[in-house]
Amino acid sequence: MKLNTIALLMGSALSAISLNASAEAADAQANLNKLHVPAGFKVEIYAEVPDARQMALGTNGNVYVGTRGNKVYGIIDKNKDHKADKVVTMLDDLNVGNGVAMYKGNLYVAEQNRITRYAAPDFDLNLPFKQMREVIYDKLPNKSHHGWRYIAFGPDNKLYVTVGAPCNICDTKGIEGTIIRMDPDGSHVETFAKGVRNSVGIDFQPGTNVAYFTDNGGDMMGDDIPHDEFNAATKAGQHFGFPYYAGGDAISQDWKNKTPPKNIVFPAAEFQAHSANLGFKFYTGSQFPAEYLGSAIVAEHGSWNRSKPVGYQLMRVKFDAQHRVTGTEVFIDGWLNNGEIWGRPTDVLQLPDGSLLVSDDYNGVIYRVSYGEGNATNAPALTGTAFKGNVTGLVMPESSIAHPDGRIFLSEIGGYGKNNDGKITIINSDGSKTTLTDGLNDPKGIDMFNNQLYVADIDQVIRIDLKGNKTVFAKPSDFPDKPVFLNDIEIDGLGNVYVSDSGDDNGKHAAVYKITTQGKVTQLIHEKSGIKRPNGLLMDGPNALLVADFGTGKLFRLDYSEQSSKVKSTLTLLNQGFGAADGLIRDPNGVLYISDWAGGKVWQLSEPKATPQLISEGHQSSADINLAADGKTILMPDMKAGTLVPIQIH
Repeated sequence: MKLNTIALLMGSALSAISLNASAEAADAQANLNKLHVPAGFKVEIYAEVPDARQMALGTNGNVYVGTRGNKVYGIIDKNKDHKADKVVTMLDDLNVGNGVAMYKGNLYVAEQNRITRYAAPDFDLNLPFKQMREVIYDKLPNKSHHGWRYIAFGPDNKLYVTVGAPCNICDTKGIEGTIIRMDPDGSHVETFAKGVRNSVGIDFQPGTNVAYFTDNGGDMMGDDIPHDEFNAATKAGQHFGFPYYAGGDAISQDWKNKTPPKNIVFPAAEFQAHSANLGFKFYTGSQFPAEYLGSAIVAEHGSWNRSKPVGYQLMRVKFDAQHRVTGTEVFIDGWLNNGEIWGRPTDVLQLPDGSLLVSDDYNGVIYRVSYGEGNATNAPALTGTAFKGNVTGLVMPESSIAHPDGRIFLSEIGGYGKNNDGKITIINSDGSKTTLTDGLNDPKGIDMFNNQLYVADIDQVIRIDLKGNKTVFAKPSDFPDKPVFLNDIEIDGLGNVYVSDSGDDNGKHAAVYKITTQGKVTQLIHEKSGIKRPNGLLMDGPNALLVADFGTGKLFRLDYSEQSSKVKSTLTLLNQGFGAADGLIRDPNGVLYISDWAGGKVWQLSEPKATPQLISEGHQSSADINLAADGKTILMPDMKAGTLVPIQIH
């Protein structure tokens, strides 16, 4: 479609939305060779996401994507091959759900009229998010012109929200034409920056914490005025010129006789008029050449009302050692080719490996920009199958959890019943081992939430950060009954921790407990509930757990409800015959796996009531299994053998 056709669609920039239907992801793939990319860089299709706009990164590697429509999507790259395995529609009832941000495991969504919060989507993208919706702020101007909000959390742990002016150039009211900020719960709202026409991008400079934001200049003043802006807000309360200045130092005819406020802050850098600079990120990774460190990579959405189209590219803003702007240059272009457009960049997101994602709402795709990966179509999986064979030399390994960054965290009991010799070991992708923390007693079940490890350690639950610092999350006196053999750990999407107590050899003090994020412990079942020795736990929907019985080899479903201080629980027998049933996991396809500690076996079930299929045997003691980050490998600690065994699944 020719850009001069777009120029005819006057009246509102919203008209460009209708163009998205004319482009397909397959077309974007075919057009990648039209991009002009610096030597050593590569651009690939990462995911197909309709109307993709702002992006946010979850703690487990999921990517969340807002739109100018009614949807927000979640992207899963389970096998870490840098291509989406699944795109999930999380929400479909929004009023322009453009802005997304993650903070402490919660997803924030900025709609045209409000900001909402959703608890812990990293756990399960199929949670009932509409029911979980929490409105934290509902006083955004509900006006469609420049109504797409962009949000970001700053170094001060406040949420920053861009609020565009509902016009081309006009007097604004209230918080129109500003950037506001608030606490994570929506309280203490204040105007951070004034005189902002239409900002759809904000980030914070590493080393200075200064808030930089893009701002689009006014329309209908000519092809080359006013410039688009790249602004630095060094403190709260600064005024950036609008509407007295339509962009840069250009003044609209209607405002030439009006006196602007004192101390107007002019742009730190300017872009070509009408190039529509939107989302950007400061580059902090190590994958790109060193010269890119600290640069801002900016998505230029492209012009819609210019006689000759401009933009449709990625720009780079360069800085010196004193963090001052030294200039701008094109990073990647070619979405505009001989006057014809085939893509419109909208936002930039940095992945943990240092590559960048770029959203494109015209094609409905997200690109991945990498450096130094040659022409390989897939990067190797970060973990799970990277090491060859078993990891040996472990002392009673019991449970493991895989981190998206390529590490596996493993609990080692040490001498059984001996205090202070237990530890958490890190297994690196090459199979080498380092100690994260030691001085534990008999650590067993381990799970992770928001980059914090939770470990069952005999009669208490320990929380450990990824630097190895440990605190007691739930001490023995916090439990309603005496904890004697805390075993498995499971965490739900809200951050509640579930821990099984297998009790003594006869099941005395057996229980399953729920521990809230505030540390309140509730007993869901006790020793007389019907499970002899509860062990493996696995979430099975809201307020439901699968529970493996170590004492009888049976598999149960535990449903519970909480009303005031009372808990009502129901147990349903689903399956049996698993010996000393230990660990429970599901793979990305929903297939269930159960380990048998006494029999040294691992079973596969298409669903909990299905006939079990034996997939691995001959082990000395198959302990608490978990899934590797590649989604294709079971990590099975063989406790007595002192090994971690990778088991391939299909």
